[in-house]
Amino acid sequence: MKISEIMTTSAVTITSDKSVSHAAEQMKEYSTNYLVVVDHGELMGIVTSRHVGSAHPNRIVADAMDEPPMRMAPERNIWDAHRLLHEGEGELLLVMNQEEWVGVVTKEAIQMKLAEFLDPLTGLYRAPYILDIGEKWLEEKKPFHLMFIDVNDFGLINKQYGHPFGDDVIRSFSSLLSSLMEEDSDHVCRYAGDEFILLTTGSEEKAQRWMEAIIQPAEIYKVTVSAAVGHIDGFREPDFFAKTLRDHIAKASLLSTDAKKKKTSLAP
Repeated sequence: MKISEIMTTSAVTITSDKSVSHAAEQMKEYSTNYLVVVDHGELMGIVTSRHVGSAHPNRIVADAMDEPPMRMAPERNIWDAHRLLHEGEGELLLVMNQEEWVGVVTKEAIQMKLAEFLDPLTGLYRAPYILDIGEKWLEEKKPFHLMFIDVNDFGLINKQYGHPFGDDVIRSFSSLLSSLMEEDSDHVCRYAGDEFILLTTGSEEKAQRWMEAIIQPAEIYKVTVSAAVGHIDGFREPDFFAKTLRDHIAKASLLSTDAKKKKTSLAP
């Protein structure tokens, strides 16, 4: 999802020579917690309620505002915006179409939208999250590992032990997969039912380490549970960037099915 779909296109502006106390009054009057600072039509920065609260009321806005504010193009996705704000410890960013200011997106708006993509059982993001990241990496010609993970005999587990136990299995695997995430380049989602997808731009050694951990049978309430992995190595896969992410997921899914039959993992 692009940030242009959640941004606010109207915002209250203020000039940089106004006092901090005036900025506070403007925020109260317009029921907003930020103001865009514009001088003579030129974008100068952004001032928030945090700035206002930490600066002396008699100081001017120019002394309190963020300059330059964090910026992002409207076609970037909300996960990129989330990472930027997280890394910069910011509250909002300006949406810029080249040098033209076209909107504002707040951290709160991003978090509310991201919450819609969370799987309630596991707390992991759902498929749109991983699709967005993988497609972006393909566009950028950035090689990565894709792992399609399928819990073995999950239908039988549900049938024999009941759906609450099946939910425990899914949660247990989710915890295992989450524990593998080490860097910003690592991503995981619950793709569907008992299927998960991992992406990483990390090393071959990391990918192998992950697969070994995932296929290792685990005891859950005295029941042995295992999973199969289909692995696509974007550093070696022929014509990797000529294919879509859905192509790679489809192939990885077939590899996991083969692995399931052999009760082991498959890597090309």
